[in-house]
Amino acid sequence: MTTVPGVFAAGDVVHGSKTVVDAVREAKTAAQGIMDYLENSASVSDAEFS
Repeated sequence: MTTVPGVFAAGDVVHGSKTVVDAVREAKTAAQGIMDYLENSASVSDAEFS
């Protein structure tokens, strides 16, 4: 995640040009971070409306 909550950056934007293997690895890591963020956000939101 960037310094702005809920805004993510990965790949060339973060590290510049690299190999396809590096890009795929980083995409998987970014996707997991996004999923974790969304799941935790959903849990907090659900609790607020209970």
